Amino acid sequence: MNSGIILLAHGSRKNGANEVIEQLMEMVKGDFGTDKVNYAFLQFSNPTLQEAIKEQVEAGVQEVTIVPVFLFNGIHISEDIPEIIEQEKKNYPSLKLLAAEALGMDRRIAEIVKERVQEVRKG
Repeated sequence: MNSGIILLAHGSRKNGANEVIEQLMEMVKGDFGTDKVNYAFLQFSNPTLQEAIKEQVEAGVQEVTIVPVFLFNGIHISEDIPEIIEQEKKNYPSLKLLAAEALGMDRRIAEIVKERVQEVRKG
């Protein structure tokens, strides 16, 4: 099955802030066994999730996994994203849309916090 992945970030109005998700996409692109990895923003920026899904469909993808790059399971995770996914399932009934869990709390994130504290204390 031709599959794709969308990294979904919140989005920011601040110039340059949204480049982080593009950098993350480039870092993980080769790890999935698919060439179709893109990103989207929930607010304030483009492409939107709907636009990214359309791009995947136009590329011939049959299954899309959406990965919310969020730490908190707030309203976007519990309501907004599922609503968009349900609507997009109606728009593309033959497309299989999967939603991964948000990044959330993970020991690896705690390790990054530890590294950042050590870095700043050394400087």
